[in-house]
Amino acid sequence: MKKREGYEFYFNEDRTEFRFESVGPKGTIIKMVRFKAVEENLFSLAFGDKDSDDFDDEIISDNGDMRKVVQTLVNVVHFFTVTNPAIRIVIWPVDRKRKLLYNRIFQQFESEILEYYSIEGYTFNPRSKEFFDTRKIYDAFVLIPEKPIFETH
Repeated sequence: MKKREGYEFYFNEDRTEFRFESVGPKGTIIKMVRFKAVEENLFSLAFGDKDSDDFDDEIISDNGDMRKVVQTLVNVVHFFTVTNPAIRIVIWPVDRKRKLLYNRIFQQFESEILEYYSIEGYTFNPRSKEFFDTRKIYDAFVLIPEKPIFETH
């Protein structure tokens, strides 16, 4: 996978919650990524801005650094799958805008992603599951690690 600049990130002791700072015209915004077990070896990915008690995955902060934020999210997913190689990650976008964004990211970087992951695409109406096809728009995705991207130290 191509090396692109992302933000430095920090994680909790069990490596399921990650934080980093987005820096842009609106100042410094704390971003959070959380992995939560849905079933054995399947974790959902939640991503958003930190608020006073938790985080908000519906806010659009538009801090002018989307590429760097997305790259940091990719780096967090890589780190999580390297440290937990038997898991799968499900991504359910919270709204239509994010659904289209995730579809565009998976379409644009499909060949890079497929070097390390299988991608399943899910649609809810009609209900179906298939290997990712760049010509379609999906409601949700599952990433299945195929081989590690980098070693952790």
